[in-house]
Amino acid sequence: MKSKKGQALVEFIIILPVTLILIFCIIDFGRVISLKSDLEGKTSDITTLYESGKTLEEINMVMDNKDVKIKIDETGEYTKINVSKKIKPITPGLSYILNDVFNVSVSRVVRNE
Repeated sequence: MKSKKGQALVEFIIILPVTLILIFCIIDFGRVISLKSDLEGKTSDITTLYESGKTLEEINMVMDNKDVKIKIDETGEYTKINVSKKIKPITPGLSYILNDVFNVSVSRVVRNE
């Protein structure tokens, strides 16, 4: 009877890279979902500050965000508040496909009264 150790090693080497890439993709997806949730909370805070009469500069000072971009676009009777942040994926090779970063953004439209 021949030993099956060599066969198991070859199967492990074939399956390992696929499994690792799948795990890294799941972690990246979780990071994006977590960041989107954080940005939703920040957008809510920014909307409250905007409705209280703060300017974009004052909002940036209060929020003290380094990597988060805040854009306020007033058009007619509506104001669109856009909050975005870029994160780098940790999945090997995914940064080449997705141009090196994920751009996660959240928008909220507020009616001016």
